[in-house]
Amino acid sequence: MVESSRCGRYVEVKGHAIQPSGWLVIHGISRDRIRQTAEGVAMYLLDHPIHLFVVATIVLLLAHEIGFRLRVLAKDRDDKDWQKQVHDTRNQIAFLLSLLIGFAMSMALSRFDERKQLVVDEANAIGTVYLRTATQAEPVRSSAPALLRDYADARLLIFGSKAQEPDRDSAAKRSRQIQDELWSEVSTEAKQTPTPIVGLYESSLNEMIDLDGKRVAATINRVPADIWVLLAFLSITTSLVVGYGQRRRAWMATFVPVLMVAIAISLIADLDTPASGFIQVNQQSVQSLSDDLHMQLSNTAH
Repeated sequence: MVESSRCGRYVEVKGHAIQPSGWLVIHGISRDRIRQTAEGVAMYLLDHPIHLFVVATIVLLLAHEIGFRLRVLAKDRDDKDWQKQVHDTRNQIAFLLSLLIGFAMSMALSRFDERKQLVVDEANAIGTVYLRTATQAEPVRSSAPALLRDYADARLLIFGSKAQEPDRDSAAKRSRQIQDELWSEVSTEAKQTPTPIVGLYESSLNEMIDLDGKRVAATINRVPADIWVLLAFLSITTSLVVGYGQRRRAWMATFVPVLMVAIAISLIADLDTPASGFIQVNQQSVQSLSDDLHMQLSNTAH
């Protein structure tokens, strides 16, 4: 048994004063573990906007209730000058919150638009490589079309909303493998016959591979964590001050602002979530390309 008692900024354990971090380690808890758990919970909520909406609504309602109860306990709650100060503070914080919500919404929307454009760009790049395979010598002319068909299918699995994580990982490995095979073939061809036609094919293939990196980067590039922390802080503070500024309970004035803020935050998370949520990037460009490649290769086989 470990006997401990708190002493200012330190924790006394068996007569020795240690910092709280050491106390956490003694009890089998580390700051890294706490941080990782908090980050995991935060990422889960950001990846599941409907859950974020529920949690945000509950937290903001609790903050509002705490503010209201603090107002009930306040001795100077009927002082008009104090009420004016509270209302002015509320308006200032709410204005700052609205600006931050608009800023975060703009960031999420720009990233969403970027991901949409990259889908079209990648479909065009794959289609260009496919068309230029007809101008290449063997074995590129025979093997590349089937590889490009499989590549388009793999891209749909990676960025589609219905795929499971193991399927995404498998498709990502397959797409890298196809890239290596295609590049190996064109490298060999370029050494044997360094013609402008081969150079054009090599350039289009290089663009297709580059777009893979761009799409991955666009998926990882999300609204910074600092923005989310500030959003949470200002939302809770605003709800707390609004509750403190109410002289009596008004359910409409309580629920409407809370729901509006929770909806706005959830919408930002939804736009910022690449692989889940309600608002998804349409993969129709790559899907149409995949269907065309399957049809053309099927007709060629017959």
